[in-house]
Amino acid sequence: MNPGMTNLNTQGNGKVLMNTIKKTNMDMNNEQRGSRRKRHFVRMKRINRSIGTIHTYLTPLGISGGLLCMLLLYTGCSKNLKEVPNSFLEEDNSFKTASDATVALDAVYDRLRTVYSPTMINLADLNSEELTIQAVGGASSLELDNNVYTASNPNFDDFYTNNYLLIDRANRVIKNVPDIAMDATAKAQIIGEAKFLRALAYFNLVQAFGDVPLVITPTADVIHVAIKRNAAADVYSQIISDLKDAGAAGLPAQYTAAGQVGRATIGAVRSILAKVYLTTKDYPDAASTAKEVIDSKAYTLFPDYKDIFPPENKNGQEHIFSAQYSCLKTAYGSSFAELFAIYFSYPVNQGGGTFQADSTYADSYLPGDYRKQITIITQKVNPTTGALVVSRTGPSVDKYWDPSPCGEYTARNNFMIIRYADVLLIYAEAVNEINGPTADAYDAINQVRARARNGNPAANPQDLSALTQEQFRDAVLQERGWELCYEGHRRWDLLRTGKYLSILQAAGISVSAKNMLYPIPQHEMDVNSALTQNTGY
Repeated sequence: MNPGMTNLNTQGNGKVLMNTIKKTNMDMNNEQRGSRRKRHFVRMKRINRSIGTIHTYLTPLGISGGLLCMLLLYTGCSKNLKEVPNSFLEEDNSFKTASDATVALDAVYDRLRTVYSPTMINLADLNSEELTIQAVGGASSLELDNNVYTASNPNFDDFYTNNYLLIDRANRVIKNVPDIAMDATAKAQIIGEAKFLRALAYFNLVQAFGDVPLVITPTADVIHVAIKRNAAADVYSQIISDLKDAGAAGLPAQYTAAGQVGRATIGAVRSILAKVYLTTKDYPDAASTAKEVIDSKAYTLFPDYKDIFPPENKNGQEHIFSAQYSCLKTAYGSSFAELFAIYFSYPVNQGGGTFQADSTYADSYLPGDYRKQITIITQKVNPTTGALVVSRTGPSVDKYWDPSPCGEYTARNNFMIIRYADVLLIYAEAVNEINGPTADAYDAINQVRARARNGNPAANPQDLSALTQEQFRDAVLQERGWELCYEGHRRWDLLRTGKYLSILQAAGISVSAKNMLYPIPQHEMDVNSALTQNTGY
């Protein structure tokens, strides 16, 4: 994706838009949530910003300023919006040229920053044994940390809403671009990328909530929006179908042109498809698809583990697909650097101090594992003041550090959705489930472990050998934890391997079977009479 692409905003699913407008208004009047926005736990603020600038994408889709004012009546409406003559639901005049198709696809990519935001960290990592949060992070995040949340927790509504907004943008591209007279190769690629992004969003939703509404056409009614949930198996079938279509759409192995780096490649499609197959326990297809990525030679591990994370190295040799953040505009910046920084170490206004590594998890690394040195810190030099800042609240996470951020809660770090080490471990896991720990399975996991020795052959972790299938299965899960921690994977890994309950219980976290799915957001339940709630909520 072009890191500098226009910050477009779409109306998305009609139901979700109206839900978003209403809850944004409530959030604006909620003092406690306002406090979290000050700390840049800003999920609701970002949604409000999207609503406030929604006309930048709606106008080319044919939405009049007057109707937009009506839609935004809860948040207010500027009188200087440009009037356009078309009705809300007409898109015939919006998708006419190749440029229109590209702009619409850019709008789909733009939503990745709202999906792969601190909310993803909250749902995927904070709700596990590897991460914790300070009280400044807000009550809703503390609920996830301690597994005492309800369906009213705003993290769920945020995640649900933003994934469906992305899906609706993708649906509009998939529906309308086929009718544009343009280069056939470029057309196929744009549709393929939109299907990839739609599949990625549904993969997020089905892992989090289980059965969800499966909407694969643009919303045609913003009033009658009683949409039932579809079985998770049907959602996964659609995800796999979309990814297969994307894989046949002629996506390149890499991009080099300005404004193209960061878009979905054939390697990204296959990597996510391999993970989907692994999640659905289709181990033969998971192994063969991951092997295609490995055999393509398009990706390699960074020789030094620390080189994965600096903003200067983003979209590098190991990065398969990432949500793109940058300093080109404030809206494009990432808040991860400050949220993970030791308090007083962040270069702008001496911020930091929200997310923290769980101390027990930090101690789980083998002695000498170089990844712990890179990932877990207790002190940091503030580049602005030159002061050595020592954490007063325990170990912190250094993966998202940016010494030259754009501003407060605005840094250059991409969010890595999938990288090559992940694919190697997907392959090792899948092969082991088929045939036990074969030579190929050992080779894949030991490549990851070898790098963690940082050139010292005597250091930990040593290569694995002579394990049973069960021992190897546990070793892969542990390896994923050490290698990929704090990157938005842990909860999903624990659920996939059936270890979520036992590992959280061992960590002293209150947990029960109901926690294996998150609740459908309460606000969605309130406005969509066709929805049912997950058991226990």
